[in-house]
Amino acid sequence: MQRTARSAYPVLLFLAMLILVPLTALVGHGLASDDELNLTALWHSQYLAGVVSFSIWQATLSTVLSVGLAVAVARAFARFGLFPFRNLILRLFGLPLVVPAVVAVLGIVSVYGSGGWIPLGRDLYGLNGILLAHLFFNLPLAIRLLLPSWYSIPTSYWHMSQQLQMNQWQQWRHLEWPVLRESLPGVCLLIFMLCLTSFAVVLTLGGGPKSTTLEVAIYQSLRFDFDPLQAVVLALLQLLLCATVAAIAFFMQKMPEVNITLSAQSSDTTSNKTPMNALLILATVIFVTMPLLAMLLDAISGSIFSVLSSTALWRAAAISICIGLTAAFLSVSMAWLILRTSADLAYGGKKRSASGVELSGQIIYVVPPLVLGTGFFILISPHFNVFNWAIPIVIVINALMGLPFALRSLGASMRQNKMRYHRLCQSLNISGWHRLRLIEWPLLRRPTGLAAALVAALAMGDLGVIALFGTPQTTTLPLMLYHQLGAYLVEEAAVTAVFLLLCCLLIFWLLELLIGGKRHA
Repeated sequence: MQRTARSAYPVLLFLAMLILVPLTALVGHGLASDDELNLTALWHSQYLAGVVSFSIWQATLSTVLSVGLAVAVARAFARFGLFPFRNLILRLFGLPLVVPAVVAVLGIVSVYGSGGWIPLGRDLYGLNGILLAHLFFNLPLAIRLLLPSWYSIPTSYWHMSQQLQMNQWQQWRHLEWPVLRESLPGVCLLIFMLCLTSFAVVLTLGGGPKSTTLEVAIYQSLRFDFDPLQAVVLALLQLLLCATVAAIAFFMQKMPEVNITLSAQSSDTTSNKTPMNALLILATVIFVTMPLLAMLLDAISGSIFSVLSSTALWRAAAISICIGLTAAFLSVSMAWLILRTSADLAYGGKKRSASGVELSGQIIYVVPPLVLGTGFFILISPHFNVFNWAIPIVIVINALMGLPFALRSLGASMRQNKMRYHRLCQSLNISGWHRLRLIEWPLLRRPTGLAAALVAALAMGDLGVIALFGTPQTTTLPLMLYHQLGAYLVEEAAVTAVFLLLCCLLIFWLLELLIGGKRHA
């Protein structure tokens, strides 16, 4: 009888402490507050009601627009069949996964701002700008999540529909909708959660108090209003909303896994190269490409030399890279230890326990990063200068936020490796370091490299937590870009944005190359 690895349990205990201790500090601060009158007034204030209602309203609209358009575009992709540049377009749709939110916001301002290609002027700032930015991020993601629904339909079904001379509506009703409705609720809930916890987009494009979400209100309460009590109430409300959405997702359907490999699949549907399908694909490509292209053109025409010669830029780049690499190392290490136990349990037939261990590592989905940051702020500020702890806190929170991606990237490979080669290793008496070097690492280095690359890129581009704790000495590239946008230094911001994007892509490529191997890269 094999001995189950217990490496997951210390990691899960550490995760529980990192999550529960700040949350306990939040609750304790709210309960111990002497200002009960202010707390009651805040709870019944119109401001709080407006923030909550706008948070839910913008997330709902963003989800409806993103998923509704994604269904049409994904169907066009699936029905159009093979065509030139198809794989390139699908890779382009995966790019928003690693583009920092504040970089995309600058590109959207370049396209839709007052002097942009499609000028919206003041109308850009507020709900319109938030919806445009969320559509930029979530439309490609939803397309990639929904495409497998069409690929799951057997080819024989399509041939039979042709023999029965079904029209487009009948094929949709009897073939496409039955498989699509299985994944649609999970995709909607995932995108709703992403929009509900959106920070950088709302902070830069919100345009005023009427377009404030809970995440931004928490930040403003701590950094501008210096009102910890209000931040606690807002953080607890945000936690309650996210927990409610996660509970609905758990009972309806588990969250869909994001295909972050960006590999293209070939369609088995009947080819239907209609002008409408071509127009939908072309319009989506233009919509996703325009902000990136506009930002690149602004950077080329901007003051490149003066920005690149700034020592502050390179200092911010060094801090961002340090945060990204350290967060990636911590996140992948925790994922590896958790999945060792999960794989052993699955191999021993305890599939429910294996799923429970892996799901415990993804519980961070329920806790928004700014809520955790607020908890650390409340916990540390009475005893130390919280801003001196900015970098460690940012690294830890980004490592926690990247853990679900690392678990999803590595989980299937580690389980397959255990199932296929455990008996062989036992029969050959290969264990310990030799098993890791000869058997496990050659098979797991590719998903490990991908997980590390993705977590590092996401951590380098994060604005949320560093905006709460950042100082001039701990400024990262996203925070520098946000300050440049706030000072209306558009030309300098464009150069900084392209520099940040190139840094993220370079680190992503290097980690895939060095960890995943040349063949994978």
